[in-house]
Amino acid sequence: MSQVLHNLELYLPLLENLILHVDRVKSHRQIVRWTSELKIQWTSALSSSFFFNLIGSKYFQINNLRFELCMTLFLYGAIIRERALEVLPADLVQSATLFREAAGVFHHLAHQVIPFLQHSLIGERPPEVVSSVSAVMSLICLGDAQAVTIKRAKEKGTTVGLLAKLHHGIVELLDEAAGVLHTARECKDTSLDVADFISSCKMLHELQAQKYFAETLKSSNQFGVAVAVLRFTLTNVKKNMPGKESWKSVIKEEIDNFSELLRKHEHENEFVWHEKVPSEETLSGRVVSAVVSAENTVQSGFSGTDGFKLTYLELSDIPEVDCLLITQSLDDHCHLKTLKPLSKKYPNLRVIATPNAKALLDSLFSNVTYLEPGQSSIIEAGNGSTVKVQATAGPVLGPPWQRPENGYLVIYPEGKSTLYYEPHCVYNTSSLEKERADIIITPVIKQLLPKFTLVSGQEDAVRLAKLLNAKFIVPMTNGDLDAKGLLASLVSAEGTIESFKDLLSKELPDAQVLQPTPGVPLEIPLPPNLP
Repeated sequence: MSQVLHNLELYLPLLENLILHVDRVKSHRQIVRWTSELKIQWTSALSSSFFFNLIGSKYFQINNLRFELCMTLFLYGAIIRERALEVLPADLVQSATLFREAAGVFHHLAHQVIPFLQHSLIGERPPEVVSSVSAVMSLICLGDAQAVTIKRAKEKGTTVGLLAKLHHGIVELLDEAAGVLHTARECKDTSLDVADFISSCKMLHELQAQKYFAETLKSSNQFGVAVAVLRFTLTNVKKNMPGKESWKSVIKEEIDNFSELLRKHEHENEFVWHEKVPSEETLSGRVVSAVVSAENTVQSGFSGTDGFKLTYLELSDIPEVDCLLITQSLDDHCHLKTLKPLSKKYPNLRVIATPNAKALLDSLFSNVTYLEPGQSSIIEAGNGSTVKVQATAGPVLGPPWQRPENGYLVIYPEGKSTLYYEPHCVYNTSSLEKERADIIITPVIKQLLPKFTLVSGQEDAVRLAKLLNAKFIVPMTNGDLDAKGLLASLVSAEGTIESFKDLLSKELPDAQVLQPTPGVPLEIPLPPNLP
């Protein structure tokens, strides 16, 4: 399997390069003749016809090089996912990393590749070249990665409260995937096996999430509510049993275990605690909010050492916004469920973003400017002042040949003061060497997986500060995690803010490190010649 992945990683850039050159000379007579004689055929593993065709595999023929690219990329993502499953028993960290890499490939396919093929798709086509199907696969792979994270968390003895939240996160990912599959008209030819897989996995994680949530309620002396949670969940799952027999047997076993747990809780409540069990009507809203809300999870008996020190902000807490800068296209930087209510509150909000996020943002905001690295745009603030925003090259997510994500230089009029922001401390030295920034917002603590750097920092952040001749460095705290928490057991941190200060003082002795408090504005003194 590793050799197949290697071969695909060699083939895909060559194919993309060929498509680029063919597009440039597409009016050339020989090229027109050559492309007109192309015959590209693929079978589909996702098509419903694949499972009911008794005379053999059905071939889909679309004589377009981009069809070849789409199908090959889909195969590449699927094989990465298979590889993640293969290494799962031996290496949980590598497995989770591969699942996320597969999610990035499918995300790239859905938003950057398939849309360019749409004009050539006349007649029947396989599900693999449907954007919404690749979006569903991306969500499934993210759920897979989080399931591996949960497995590692259990090994490390993570609290039941955080386990409930993690399982519920998978439920939300799969719920979103099921919604896309159900509503997208072009997904109708997708095999029912995909829908069965999503709904069955969702049920399994729903049972686990509510089981752990009931445990947190018990620990906070809410035994009656814990019983109600278990009853409500069991009733809900029984109403939505999967159709396929293989999944039925798996779900039935989990339901039997869950029923036994409920029976024990009911017996204990009846003879020991004598608490009133709330009805489903009074319980339903409370169950969901207690599992998914950062504020409520902290206030529902979750320990302060559960892994995150959260500051919970409502939209009403956010001051008036002049512009929203989006650096990356994946969920941790461009989160649909956060941006949707923000777009309703500020429908005309100015947004500057990476083109990689176009598919998501176009449906939410009407005033979006997409900047490639090196491009710039002017923002006019509510008080009449203006600043220039210039995009810089950030990390590459998904396939190595994909467009990089963004960092930004925010430049005060006439270049009197400049701020630089990029959330992974990944930058292109040659493109920044002629730039200067008074203020840098960057991670300073590295976050590492074996053989892979998730977030750079320490000496990388010092080199960045020296490169831009920074006067102020504002450290991001995405590496500053409680050592007893889940993420500290999965991701190793390298360095501290203090060790960064020591490194910085040797290279830029006059630079200041300003540590922000989440939710509290940080005032930075501007040079005296600025208003």
